[in-house]
Amino acid sequence: MIPRARWLGLLLVVAGCRAPSPAPAASPFVDPEGTPVVIEALPVGRIVSTMQSATEWLLLLDAGSLLVARTDADRQPELAHLPSIGGGLETSPEAVAVLEPDVVLGWRIRASVDMARALAPFGIPVLAVEATDTAEAFRQLATIATLVGREQRGIEVATALRERLAALGRAACPAGQPPETVFIQLWTAPPMTAGGTTWMSDLLGATCLTNAFADLEEPWPVISLEAVLDRQPAWLLTSRTGQPGERLAELQRLPGWRELQAVQQGRVLEIDGDTFARAGPGMAVWVESVAAELQRVRGMP
Repeated sequence: MIPRARWLGLLLVVAGCRAPSPAPAASPFVDPEGTPVVIEALPVGRIVSTMQSATEWLLLLDAGSLLVARTDADRQPELAHLPSIGGGLETSPEAVAVLEPDVVLGWRIRASVDMARALAPFGIPVLAVEATDTAEAFRQLATIATLVGREQRGIEVATALRERLAALGRAACPAGQPPETVFIQLWTAPPMTAGGTTWMSDLLGATCLTNAFADLEEPWPVISLEAVLDRQPAWLLTSRTGQPGERLAELQRLPGWRELQAVQQGRVLEIDGDTFARAGPGMAVWVESVAAELQRVRGMP
């Protein structure tokens, strides 16, 4: 099979009277180890996406027909006919190779690094399109739009999403209204949260809340429960897997967590698990979900 991608290297300048070759343009694509990748033929025709947010961008770009597989977390009806490659984080390289995709969209994690190395002999590149903050989420969209030849559509999608987020922010936090602090609970034992460099922290501004741990530069730090108790955030934001109020009831039973004033006062915001942990097209839905929870909890007796 002729390789579809090659590593970006330094051009050799041949001694003699010939002029040096021009330097290549910077590639918008990188592999899971951060190495630039050049795609030989754009737009691509066959894609495997192991990331739900990347899959959602493709659908918004009207490029869902380019997908040749889905993950178990991709539950959109228009993808139901595609074969599943299992979970996006533990996908088998062999299962991907038989689909003969032009590219695979993955994460900046060890599993994607291993997949990239396993697929290299087949000439199938793995591109890392993970987003940590909102700026990266929009760059993720632009990169995918370039990959599938839908640049103008990408600009339209980005503009509409930015306008929607701005409108939500104006409605949630009128000028002069100070934001309240919130602890973003990603995990309970040990406590894990979102630092100030994450999309979750960025989006809180559109809900009139501010991250209680915005001073932490690490994106997803593990912290101590004592640190949470010391800061006493006004709210706690977490995921919901069952009925509203289940996580609050759980926290009210846990030593330490039940000492938080936010837990004692029932100021726990619970949003759908898929929405809670996924950047990308769903960022506005994330903001709307937090705002709806704020309204629900504030309206409780």
